[in-house]
Amino acid sequence: MTLPLDPHLLQLYMIAVCVLVLAPGPDSLLVLTRSIADGRQAGVVATLGICVGNMVHALLAAAGISALIAASTTLFDLLRYAGGAYLAWIGLRSLWSVWASRGAEPAPAIEAPPSARAGRVFVQALLTNLLNPKIILFQLAFVPQFIAPALGQVALQTFILGSIISVLGGLYLAGVAALSAGAARRVLSSPRVRTALDGIAGVLFLGFAVRLLLTDRKFA
Repeated sequence: MTLPLDPHLLQLYMIAVCVLVLAPGPDSLLVLTRSIADGRQAGVVATLGICVGNMVHALLAAAGISALIAASTTLFDLLRYAGGAYLAWIGLRSLWSVWASRGAEPAPAIEAPPSARAGRVFVQALLTNLLNPKIILFQLAFVPQFIAPALGQVALQTFILGSIISVLGGLYLAGVAALSAGAARRVLSSPRVRTALDGIAGVLFLGFAVRLLLTDRKFA
């Protein structure tokens, strides 16, 4: 079956997406921190949650729901505040773990039930992605530039292009999970290193939360 995509536009789109995927953001930071803290499997689960979130965003954009959200000040602000609050909560929780560990003797790690941990990581990654209105604006401002209306099936083109972001982003994040988890085995033998990483992650998540709260609704 021939896809309704312009080959030249698709090539340009692939190059642009590869560049954008490499840009640091809350998704990549979440995969990095989960891989370091809980191992490669947790990083892969977080990657799956983010990929599912991206696919949902692609569906919403194709169905025109993303445009409705972006056009509504109330809906957009609700999503922006919810996303900012969630990222801030992740950051504050990381900083609290740093504060709580001050002067404490290193304790042996207590393994959580794998299913519960995987479910928690998946939901956290999914919400981090879904509650980010910047992805909605991206779908509305960036993706349409590579759609060829003359080929028809604009909704299908929108979904396919959005899905490409999910696939390429997922491959990149899976690589981040594998590499960071491998490095973690050698580095995280020191509790001080783990505490420092938690502190850095907390500050970065708070920074992403502030940036998200300051997001402009303009997308045209």
